[in-house]
Amino acid sequence: MYRIATVLTLLLLASAAPKADEAAVNALLARDTPPPGVVFELVENDHEALQTLLPRIRAYISALRARHPDMGMAVVSHGNEQFSLTRAQRDARAELHAAVEGLVRDADVEVAVCATYAGWRDVSPEDFPDYVQVAESAPARINDFRALGYEVIRLRPPGADTGIPDDDW
Repeated sequence: MYRIATVLTLLLLASAAPKADEAAVNALLARDTPPPGVVFELVENDHEALQTLLPRIRAYISALRARHPDMGMAVVSHGNEQFSLTRAQRDARAELHAAVEGLVRDADVEVAVCATYAGWRDVSPEDFPDYVQVAESAPARINDFRALGYEVIRLRPPGADTGIPDDDW
């Protein structure tokens, strides 16, 4: 019985993360007057998180821009998922890089990573392609956006809070 309860709890927690960000996006879609912009924040230990979340990010941006065309958009990554955007990962993750570059070029979305965290992992700002902004501190960059009136929506991949062991980079 304990195992069944544990499995049900894990399934409930796995489904809760997307619902929180979906509710936040739906609330913005319902507003007549939107904030100046939205920042989608990612900070995961899972280097696959950006790949997993990108379809959701793109859908949210598309829906928000359809309703509020002038709304600013940004994605700020400051966990291990940011390392999937390095130049060294470009060939192995060509689809991800093309999609992120398209967001920046075609959808006017700022995509930023954290130089401080990258430095702790011996990754330099030059290790990221030109379409990725390297902020000295991702939390400070997010605070800059907050000061401009942007709303921050934290995205979590399914299963992120289920007690599943973190994936080391």
